[in-house]
Amino acid sequence: MDVVIVDTNVIITANDEAEHASPDCVERCQKRIKQILDQQETSLVDDGWRILNEYKRYVNLETRKGIGDLFVKTLLQNLMRRPAICTIVRINPSDGSETDFDEFPTTEALSDFDVADRKFIAVAIAYERDENKKATILQALDRKWEPFREIFEQEGVQIDFLCPSENET
Repeated sequence: MDVVIVDTNVIITANDEAEHASPDCVERCQKRIKQILDQQETSLVDDGWRILNEYKRYVNLETRKGIGDLFVKTLLQNLMRRPAICTIVRINPSDGSETDFDEFPTTEALSDFDVADRKFIAVAIAYERDENKKATILQALDRKWEPFREIFEQEGVQIDFLCPSENET
């Protein structure tokens, strides 16, 4: 079973709420979210709820309006009971920071990477450290990731750009 870390923009796009997302991009994001809901893939989140709390800011848990909403609701309902759907990974904040992590690569080339997205990278690296398996980060429309693609590959971080033509800078 594949293990993934879902960037928040995938959830927003799956809900068809992302500006400038093509119908093809929306469909790709919905398909990947459905694979997790169907237990074909497992989603990873961090132990400090940084990822889940970010998800919660962009969905409506009171309705089943979109598949992204359903995805987050399902993760929250199954967090401790069904690791096939969602698994918690321990990451270590650096010096009490909520945006810098011991697991995030220290290479100078990544010093400008968005601090709000470092938790996703830290979870991928921590999962490999703990389980000796790779997790893939699912990315939809965040163009800020593209300039760092090769550096992450060199660091062993796998990123699946679900909407590659829409991610070009």
